[in-house]
Amino acid sequence: MYRIVSLFLLPILLTATKYAGEFQELGVDGRACAMGGTGVAQYVNPSVIYFNPAGSYFSQRGVSLMHAENFAGIVKNEFGSVIIPQKNMSLGIGIQYLSVGDIKLTSLYDTTESPNSNNRPYVSDTVGTKDMVLYLNGSKGNDRLAFGANVKVFYRDLSVITGYGGGLDIGAVMNLDYLIVGITLRDFVLSPIMWSNGTKETIITRVAIGVAPVIPLTAINSGVTFACDVVKPIDIEGFDVNMGFEYAYKELIFGRMGIHRGNYTFGAGLQYRQFNVDYALVTHSELANSNKVSAGYRF
Repeated sequence: MYRIVSLFLLPILLTATKYAGEFQELGVDGRACAMGGTGVAQYVNPSVIYFNPAGSYFSQRGVSLMHAENFAGIVKNEFGSVIIPQKNMSLGIGIQYLSVGDIKLTSLYDTTESPNSNNRPYVSDTVGTKDMVLYLNGSKGNDRLAFGANVKVFYRDLSVITGYGGGLDIGAVMNLDYLIVGITLRDFVLSPIMWSNGTKETIITRVAIGVAPVIPLTAINSGVTFACDVVKPIDIEGFDVNMGFEYAYKELIFGRMGIHRGNYTFGAGLQYRQFNVDYALVTHSELANSNKVSAGYRF
């Protein structure tokens, strides 16, 4: 399957840029991030459209919001999404906003000379950056199988340059009795970023396959969910394996842990009637930890 997809996307891959799409990869949702960033084979709340556009078909009608302080607050990440199921389909919308502030720009007192003891750099300005992604989601299926797609619009403001673009995600989910299987292709086609200086980048397609066994423990009013996502950028060697675990007691209190790109994640959640609150701590081997809090309401 990987070879078939690679051949189909070859014209796009020839112009793709390795890190062009990294602004989309910080993850959303306190539950998913606490479970190692796994979400391809899960559909607990409307944030599923970020992970797999097909998952919205099985998700309940609702709204989900998240705030994240990544790397001790250096990068702030906001996400909000709404899903409205219909008879045999579902529609959704999501917005992601990333920002970095207090970036110092330096200059020299004498720009015609090289830096030296008499011509030291100084802070000439303090700027910030922001990235926005709009998701328009649609999915269709039956009791066992669903397909979906996201149409995306990007806007990037890096202070010294701006850009805009768009893309398409596609995905599928198989819903079995005690097992969920999903596959998604992020930025499947048409994912360019057009920069204000006249240059262009194309975002690399990522294939992700996820499995999530669900084990009910009815004798103790509990349940256990395991999750594993394998993520492969099409034209880059290697792949990531993200894993997660969740223990649920009476569908009220949740404990979670996982591994995301080799880093440990932890979290907890609380659900009461139509409301839920989830927290995730994401560790990083070379950077400060990230904290993510999300809340949702089913209506």
